[in-house]
Amino acid sequence: KSFIKQLFKKSGEIDVYVVGGEELSSTGTKTEAIFNPQSSFSKYILAAAIVFLITIVFYLLKNSIGYQAVSLLFLLTISLLPLFDLGPGPVLFAAFLSAVSWDYYFIPPQFTMHVAKIDDVLMLVMYFIVAIVTGLLTSKIRTQQHFLIQKEKRTSLLFNLSKDLSAASSIDDIADVTVKKANQFFNADAIIIFNDENKRLNAKPHSASSFLIDDADWLIANWVYTNIQKAGRFTNTLPLSPITFYPLKSKSGSMGVVGIKTQDEKKLTFEQENFLETFIVQISNAAEREYLNNIAKKSLIAHESEKLYKTLFNSLSHELKTPITTIMGAVSSFKDDKIYQNKNVWGKILSEINIAADRLNRLVENLLDMARLESGYITLKKDWHSISDLLNSVIEKLKDEIGNHKIIISVTDEISIFKFDFGLMEQAVLNIIRNSLEYTPQNSEINMDAKQINDRCIITVSDNGKGFPEEALPKLFDKFYRIPGTKSGGTGLGLSIAKGFVEAHNGSINASNLKEGGAAFTISLPLDR
Repeated sequence: KSFIKQLFKKSGEIDVYVVGGEELSSTGTKTEAIFNPQSSFSKYILAAAIVFLITIVFYLLKNSIGYQAVSLLFLLTISLLPLFDLGPGPVLFAAFLSAVSWDYYFIPPQFTMHVAKIDDVLMLVMYFIVAIVTGLLTSKIRTQQHFLIQKEKRTSLLFNLSKDLSAASSIDDIADVTVKKANQFFNADAIIIFNDENKRLNAKPHSASSFLIDDADWLIANWVYTNIQKAGRFTNTLPLSPITFYPLKSKSGSMGVVGIKTQDEKKLTFEQENFLETFIVQISNAAEREYLNNIAKKSLIAHESEKLYKTLFNSLSHELKTPITTIMGAVSSFKDDKIYQNKNVWGKILSEINIAADRLNRLVENLLDMARLESGYITLKKDWHSISDLLNSVIEKLKDEIGNHKIIISVTDEISIFKFDFGLMEQAVLNIIRNSLEYTPQNSEINMDAKQINDRCIITVSDNGKGFPEEALPKLFDKFYRIPGTKSGGTGLGLSIAKGFVEAHNGSINASNLKEGGAAFTISLPLDR
């Protein structure tokens, strides 16, 4: 009874059933019996009382209906008794009492057990057989119905448990479900202890646990984890503990331990223990699944880290090697007396050194900017600035790289000054313009437009080059991404840094291809005034 009461408690708006037609004092919810493995003495008394009352009623009506009709009414009564969940024993007892009552009170001669007519003897025997068979069959059908209801309820509970565990996205979620369902299904407190990365049982239980354990119980939990066997209360191993510990078994060993502390002092029934072990198996499977997911994630992270390391190493090696080689070659040239005495050559050598130094400086700045973005420690220094000043400053810094490109700036009059970090936005736009200069042919036209739409400033940088491959558009702002087949040079950080600086202003940036040819970068910034 305790198991069924705990297992099928009222939860939410779902009314479930318990043993014996009792009423739960904690909730006041009326329930009906769904399972009765044994017939108690009180049910025999009830069966006898029903037969006694029916006998009195039939005795008062015997002159009107006849003693033969009474047998049919007795038979109907025996057929209906299983509906009261009396069980097969009381039903057989009622069938026997009804046969005796019919013989003693109704079959002539009355008030004796003697039957005068052979027809009445045969009828009495047939009545007794039919009553027993009918009562037993009806009782069996009723019992099977109860078992089916119980099985359906139990299956429903396991399904809900599996659904909740499937929705769990972490070990913490699994622990929460374990404690919640242990209380809901078994009216018990639960403690859950997982193992650590070294395959040892954690010294502290999970924070979702509903109670704590002392050092003695922790030793029991550790024994359960090591031997992968249950121990504690209601077991043959260390039964004096108030907690029953179960191992979370997996193919690779044990994932941890679950401790169950029931409020019922009685030993667990077979059905209760069976369902509880099924409950533990579900928790174990969910924990193992999450453990394997974590291993897969770590493996993926390690693979991506290695891939990123190789990409970064190859990119930096190339970017550092070219300017360093240029500087070393230029410096060694001064060792030649002919070159050293020819001042006309000096200018070209110094120009190469300057270009190489700028390239190194740009690389270092990009790496430092990316480090700032990754750390999340970017502090905006917002002040009042003009978009026109921003775009003109970018062009001024790129005047030595523009070459034969034509750059056109267009800013609408409605955009007034607003607050933004001039240095970060200058670097963001500069990286975009530099990308356009790098990947468009000479004599290409680059347009820089700025306008106001609602409460946002929209900056568009477009060109009339070849545009981007469609498959490359979603990856343009990824770190270290470079379009396959493009010329060597660059680290693939410029657009990623631009994206980070724009998003630091709560803005957005995207790239697209123009219908008439070429590519366009669109920056959207909130007008902070």
